[in-house]
Amino acid sequence: MPRPAARRDHRIRNPFRAPEAFDRLVATNLKGPFFLIRALLPLLSRQASVILVGSVSAYIGHENAAVYGAAKAGLLSFSRGLTYELRDRGIRVNGLSPGPTFTDAFASLGPERQAAIYDELRQTVPLHRIGTATELAKAAVYLASDESAYTAGTVLRVDGGIGELAY
Repeated sequence: MPRPAARRDHRIRNPFRAPEAFDRLVATNLKGPFFLIRALLPLLSRQASVILVGSVSAYIGHENAAVYGAAKAGLLSFSRGLTYELRDRGIRVNGLSPGPTFTDAFASLGPERQAAIYDELRQTVPLHRIGTATELAKAAVYLASDESAYTAGTVLRVDGGIGELAY
């Protein structure tokens, strides 16, 4: 299932002074998926698979990311609740929770700052490396496939262990 393009600016320095940023993060990360699923529900066949993409931020705190983490935690909770709501239709709903992953999210900061951020993140991950988009894609393919036909209402963490063994 497609998902709305998430904004890369998920950090809010002071959420109590930036209600518009709070609204934008919740709209993007929680309301958007809700209304997308609502719109697509009539098109989903019996035994369809819905995958909602959360974040390791739902499990561990990050500086300036409390609202983002709360929205992602809400999204993952929504995936569990939808499993129950859609059980009579045979639709499986699962969450995918990525940890630090190589993307273009920091490209605008320049190559030196981007490398420094990835080095810092690498040190916090128990496996001492950053994930790849391919690793996340393989996890999503598993959740969408018949190989996971008995998997519903769960969150698959693809995070190098940081969600369980946070610094």
